[in-house]
Parts: sequence; C-alpha cells; structure tokens
Amino acid sequence: MSRAIVAELEGPYQRAWGLMTQFIDVCPEEIWAETNGGWPVWQQVAHAVAVLNFFVLEKDDDTFVSAPAELGVLMLKEQGQQVVSKEAMKAYGAAVMSVVDTRVARLTDADLTRIQERVSKKIGRDLSYGAVMVMLGSHTMYHLGSCDAALRDHGLPGVF
Repeated sequence: MSRAIVAELEGPYQRAWGLMTQFIDVCPEEIWAETNGGWPVWQQVAHAVAVLNFFVLEKDDDTFVSAPAELGVLMLKEQGQQVVSKEAMKAYGAAVMSVVDTRVARLTDADLTRIQERVSKKIGRDLSYGAVMVMLGSHTMYHLGSCDAALRDHGLPGVF
C-alpha cells in the first residue's frame, strides 16, 4: 500500500503543530490569559488542539482525549473562565497528537479519496480523508495566526 501522498500531507500539520508548541513556549503568561480576537489566547490554542482530535475520530462512540476544559469551551461555544496552564495545554496537545499520528499512520494514499463519514456528518458536508489531512494543518495555522497577533499586539515577534 502506497503512503507517498499521505507522507507529503503529514508535513503541513506537523509543521503547524510544531509552531503551536513554540507559541505555547514563548507566550508570556499575561498574554496567554488575555482575550484577543474575541477569545482568550489559551482557549484558541485549546480549540485548535481539540479540533485535531475531532478530525480523527472515526465513530460516534469514539471519545475525545481527556481535556483540561469542557467541550463547550474547547469548541468555542462558550468563553472559558478558568485559564488552562501552558503546561496542561502542552500535555493535552501531546496526548492528542499521539492519537492523530496513530490514525494518520494507518492511512494509505487510496484512503485519501474516501469520505470520512463521522466528520462529514458532524460538519454537514462530505469531506474526504484527504480534505481532513489538509484541515489538520490549515485549521491549526488559522488559530496560530490569531495567537501570533496577540504577541505582535504587544510588540513581540510571532512564531510564524
């Protein structure tokens, strides 16, 4: 089974996750806790991580990795009241990335054109596994941009 295309698609989401972990490391605590772009910075990171987990769940009875915040907070349906520490977020991210990496490792190039049924049903439109692979990186980068803006608003360099 060929995995050449899958291997190429892994690069962007791995790069996005690497930049997100850099962001967590360099973000000052006061910026981590502040609201920027309508959501606390830490909550945007939590959301990006939770969505990585969401994209790889295969069945309705699959469960999310244990998270340091409630699902409504993770999915940006409500604003989080308790700041999640950077250490807790890094541990959560590592656990989610382990799940993502395991799932992606099972994909073949032939799988990329198949519809990811669970995610398609939840989003309300058909998404192939290839589209999901692209979204693993693009969604993370979108939120990384919002987080980087918080750093730049304070005169600090962003990580991207």
